[in-house]
Amino acid sequence: MPRARSPLPVIHEMHLERSATIESAATISADDASVVMQDANYCMAQVPPYCIVDGCCTWYWTDKLHEAEGWIVIDSGSPRISGGGLFLHAEATLDEVRDVTQSMSAKLALSCQPQVCGTKGGIRFPHEHINAPLVLERFIRDNAGIISRYWGTYGGLHTDHAIINKNARAYCTPGTTTALDVLRVSLNRMAPTVALSNMDAVLGGTVDDIHWPLSEYSVGYVMATVLKELLLHTIPRLIGRVRLVVQGFGRVGSTFAHAVKSMGIGRVVAISSQYGFYVDNNGIDCDAIERLRRRLVERGQATGLDPKSLEAGLTPAQLESPLYAKRRAATFDEDHLADFLDASEGDVFVPCAHRYVLGPKTFPALVHGTFANVPPRARFILGGANNVFDQNEPKDKILADLGAAGILMLPEWVSNSGASNLFMRACSGLALEGYSASTLEACANDSSAFVNSLFTNVKSNAKTKSLWVECEKLAAFRRRFGAVNLLGVKKMSHLMLTTSNVSRAVETITNVYNAKANHDGSLYKLPGSGDPTLSIEEAPEDAGPADMGLSVQFSVYSLERARGVLSTERIPFEETLLQDGSNKLILDRELAGYPISLVQTPAREELDQDFSASDHVLGSIADSTGQIDHYAAIMPESTLSRIFHEYMLGFTPVRTFTVKAGATAEIDDGLMHVMGLPSDPSRVMVLTEGLTRESVFYKLMECHNGPYIHHMALQVENVDLVFEEVRERGWETTDEEPSFDLATGLRQFFLKEEEAGCILELIGRNLDDDEGYESGRCKFGIRNVVALARSLDNSYK
Repeated sequence: MPRARSPLPVIHEMHLERSATIESAATISADDASVVMQDANYCMAQVPPYCIVDGCCTWYWTDKLHEAEGWIVIDSGSPRISGGGLFLHAEATLDEVRDVTQSMSAKLALSCQPQVCGTKGGIRFPHEHINAPLVLERFIRDNAGIISRYWGTYGGLHTDHAIINKNARAYCTPGTTTALDVLRVSLNRMAPTVALSNMDAVLGGTVDDIHWPLSEYSVGYVMATVLKELLLHTIPRLIGRVRLVVQGFGRVGSTFAHAVKSMGIGRVVAISSQYGFYVDNNGIDCDAIERLRRRLVERGQATGLDPKSLEAGLTPAQLESPLYAKRRAATFDEDHLADFLDASEGDVFVPCAHRYVLGPKTFPALVHGTFANVPPRARFILGGANNVFDQNEPKDKILADLGAAGILMLPEWVSNSGASNLFMRACSGLALEGYSASTLEACANDSSAFVNSLFTNVKSNAKTKSLWVECEKLAAFRRRFGAVNLLGVKKMSHLMLTTSNVSRAVETITNVYNAKANHDGSLYKLPGSGDPTLSIEEAPEDAGPADMGLSVQFSVYSLERARGVLSTERIPFEETLLQDGSNKLILDRELAGYPISLVQTPAREELDQDFSASDHVLGSIADSTGQIDHYAAIMPESTLSRIFHEYMLGFTPVRTFTVKAGATAEIDDGLMHVMGLPSDPSRVMVLTEGLTRESVFYKLMECHNGPYIHHMALQVENVDLVFEEVRERGWETTDEEPSFDLATGLRQFFLKEEEAGCILELIGRNLDDDEGYESGRCKFGIRNVVALARSLDNSYK
């Protein structure tokens, strides 16, 4: 709801961070010049003076021709490069701008650049007024210095990104291409030689037959992704049948509805607009509404209707049906929303239209109307708009009310983080023209990774208050920690196995690991969803131990940027040309910890080849394989490699521990860092280091002439059955029976290195380990590691 303005006390001391009265033009006058703060290190002639208001740099603006005023707020005590949108509406206030600025800082903590602080601009002026575009232009003109020096901005409520860019080019620093330039230049300092991408082309790209540009569709798509993650962690049985009640059907509501349908999450049963609402418990065809709206606009037939409204997409029959209710005459917005919530019933309320919509009148209507027949803790709110609760309600009371009503909700800045994820990726050079599908997936991964980390921390205490507290802690930690995954890794995309016995390796990979081969055997598909592909190459005659075994290939969102970062950071690499004409960057093995290469991720992830299973695959394996569980590497400096993996490659630390691997060792002689793969909570890698020269890990590394990948593990349903058949069919194992870890209940065994060119493991998994390693429930079996190490140690005696 629109909020009343409240006067704030005036600043009287230069460094006293108190609230300042800047709600009116009279506040900042010539007499007050002495208390207006300017930072000499940043001061430019065209940057207006600013005040500190509640710890935030705040600029006040008034229009010279109309009764319009506005504010820019940076969520910092001194001007710094920051990002956030610009909005315009008749009831805008400083409080609102400051609220959404702080939410923006939190939201950016989910992005690939969590250290960037939030900034928002707000203009108080009716958006439907004929002179609104001119007011917006003058706001940008008068604040061009801020945009040029500090504020990367884009479109928001009732503003358009293209128009903001046009005005930025006209009034900002010569050479400006977009209003985001200051962010783009700042975030590309690690790759200064890389040409900046065409932002309009990146943000305006489309995916498949989806009509919305990426800048719009990313919002609804990420909302749907967050909802799916929330349900997976709380009530997974609701997926596919959850009922959604949507307030507002503009670009947020409509893109969300389409994404929900495409993901198979549930159905929209109620939609409201400023003119009325439509309720159909059997489900609403939201795509049909969107198609009709677009068709009417294209044909110029939307006369008399707001072309962006719900009603513009309803047929005359629908508008006259009992399913549609017109807004009661002379009602306030809160009364209209309460009517809608009383008339609808669903599991998830999705406010997508305005800020501050849930208050003393509407919240009871939600609880006793929409959620009346929904059991507590099966009720959800998914914020599509920013700051959905009445600003006069303290946060503690809001959380208490949500808890008492049995409603689960993540902060809005988590659920509606799609656009900020996209803009940060575009500004960082991690979103390329023509790669819309890949970029959209990356934006969703940014937010889903945050949600997965959140539930790892709260574990079973998934109540709204604990979720919000942990969200704030996690966001604060990410802001302090700064950017990771500086090379822009998307995923582990391919494994390369070099061996002196290709035929045996193929036999093992296809029959024991259940890998499927393409038509000419040049590529293999491992059995799990999301597993990398694999190729097997014959080692040259002069190959040494360092040339043998597995190497890992990661796909990156921008190979050009990765090359620039490596060069800037002086990280050694070699570049080779692949058969398809693309390039591959091969990292220094000593620094990375094992053989790693980088390739450009394709515009679309798809295997356009047919893969066939072997006719001789083990019977115990054929229908019982899972996915790659982990891989392990041995290196001399595992802690340095851990830092490299975390910062450069985007791995997530899971656990660090030491082991006593040698049977006669008196102290722990092995150090292990378990790390989650980028955007993948279900797979890990283990960085291993021998702490003594007598350690088996040190001996193995010496035998291979340096760091290498020691083994790879595949999940299977019944380890013992597989073990028996493996031995019967002639494969050799490192021990005479599977090992067993009492702490985790894991069963596993290892094929000898000679069977494939590297050690292959087959490992069981408990049925309740679906949440993966990062959930904290799926743990690595220390005793199994020790058993393997000691069995290998016997070969040196």
